[in-house]
Amino acid sequence: MIPKSKEDLLEEILTIIRKNPGIRPSELNQLLGIPHTWPLRKELIKRGLIRKEKRGSAVYYYSQKS
Repeated sequence: MIPKSKEDLLEEILTIIRKNPGIRPSELNQLLGIPHTWPLRKELIKRGLIRKEKRGSAVYYYSQKS
């Protein structure tokens, strides 16, 4: 199996978040089958493609409206 590039993973994460607005980080990790996605989520936030919403101790991710 060929490892996915960073850009491929970013695109996959963005697609998942768009299809599942309000997804929790643990759900995202489970769908991708990788233990940690924080650096990738941080990159998407930096690029302005997703936003993080915190409610209490819970974190939810949404795509940014274009």
